[in-house]
Amino acid sequence: MNIKDIKTQAELEAAAFEINWESLEYPLYRKDFEDVMQKASTFLPELESLYTKLTSGKSVLQPDTSTPLDFREVEEYSGLVAEELYSAYVLASIYEKYTRIQSITRLSNIGEVNG
Repeated sequence: MNIKDIKTQAELEAAAFEINWESLEYPLYRKDFEDVMQKASTFLPELESLYTKLTSGKSVLQPDTSTPLDFREVEEYSGLVAEELYSAYVLASIYEKYTRIQSITRLSNIGEVNG
């Protein structure tokens, strides 16, 4: 499976995820939620790079070097990284949805105050 397929499937799962807006009214819960979502987004480039290197037979430590892993190890590790990448894409997509809704809500509230 390639990165685009993983991302597409993750976005479909994230689209069905319902954000619990009532819980987000509590500042501590909101902060924890935002922290987790932001961290997942920051790890995406590293996970994508790791997955790309593993699936292309490149070393993850030495640039421009073939992997020292055998086929079974490459399959095992790329599968594990794919799972983490999938989860990170789901969280990043949920966070993007959350921030878009927050922006719309803020703009709506500004419009009500000015209106």
